[in-house]
Amino acid sequence: MNETGLEIFLNVSVNFPEINIVKYEYNTDLLIVEVVLGKEIDREQERTFITRSQQCLQLLHKLNESKPKVFNIKIKRLAGLTFLRYYRDAKSLNENEINLLMFLLREDFYDCMLNEAEIEPTCNSFKKQVKRDLLQQLNNNSGYIFAYRDHGRLCMFNRNTGGL
Repeated sequence: MNETGLEIFLNVSVNFPEINIVKYEYNTDLLIVEVVLGKEIDREQERTFITRSQQCLQLLHKLNESKPKVFNIKIKRLAGLTFLRYYRDAKSLNENEINLLMFLLREDFYDCMLNEAEIEPTCNSFKKQVKRDLLQQLNNNSGYIFAYRDHGRLCMFNRNTGGL
């Protein structure tokens, strides 16, 4: 991850309480941002949001003259919640792109976006699995930096230095 990517990673982790998970996959230079919605959205809402977001983000890429290698939005419904994940290569990512994505999410899902404090207990097992995956990734030497939120606090670890 370049220095700009690391700065974006840290800013996203701190500045948006609606973001449930920010994950960086070192081997693929991939940044994953996840937001949880407090209801299961239907297929039409999913299609509409993904289409609109892709159009807006592609326009931003065109204006910035950037060509992302990875640019994907995936939605998963689980236990009355919707998990929306944004996958993006970190090389050409900039902060305006994350700001635009969050603006679009807030505009379409203002009534059901959850902050960490509002996430139902049913998400705890999901969050534990993500934390377990991150720890496993760290132990397998497949990455050197990860971060997650714990009770509103950002927790980060750098494997190379033993802290951050």
